[in-house]
Amino acid sequence: MKTNSIHWPAFMKWLQQRLQQNLPGYEAQSKMMSVYRPDGGAAPVHARHSGVLLLLYPDGEDIYLVLIERSADGGVHSGQVALPGGRKEETDKHIYNTALRESNEEIALDPNLVTIIGQLSSLYIPASNFVVYPVVGFSDEVPMLSRSDAEVAQILQYPLDQIFSNVQKLKVPITGSPQISINALAYLLPGGRYVWGATAMILSELESLIQEWQQLPDLITESK
Repeated sequence: MKTNSIHWPAFMKWLQQRLQQNLPGYEAQSKMMSVYRPDGGAAPVHARHSGVLLLLYPDGEDIYLVLIERSADGGVHSGQVALPGGRKEETDKHIYNTALRESNEEIALDPNLVTIIGQLSSLYIPASNFVVYPVVGFSDEVPMLSRSDAEVAQILQYPLDQIFSNVQKLKVPITGSPQISINALAYLLPGGRYVWGATAMILSELESLIQEWQQLPDLITESK
């Protein structure tokens, strides 16, 4: 997938409009779902809600996405590559506020630099009993970020080309059970990191939308 030929303003305008329509949803998410993962289906009424942020920004000819490597804290998602975000609090007026607040806490992202343009499809994660709402936003400039020592081991910023160019089946260790691992599809990142599980399922829907954009007639994708 080549995204360095995408005209940034036109793509952001199209993506904002596209996010208001019917989304690929589970069809796209399931492409990166492990065969061992229980089908989330409908979330139980007692499920908790969380918001994560897909922050896109241009740098040179590339479109970048911000990811994080979570701290090894022994939790369900300990040490995994993920999107910044977290649990919705009662003080959050909207899930957008959750995603921005948590991103500010985890990577010191200035919410004033982010334009929210919509959401991808929600996803229930049985392992943590969370319904995750992927919020999509962009910044027209490269964000200045700083990680929270308690929550984030490293901030990762990759061009979309690098993320989506290499899908492999890996043997993934289950957090908290070093003797147990499963075969799962993952996005292979530079440096031996990989994105799998719920985060990969969320990114798969973004990838599907980008592929949809790239199939539009050339006159739509040209600079205007």
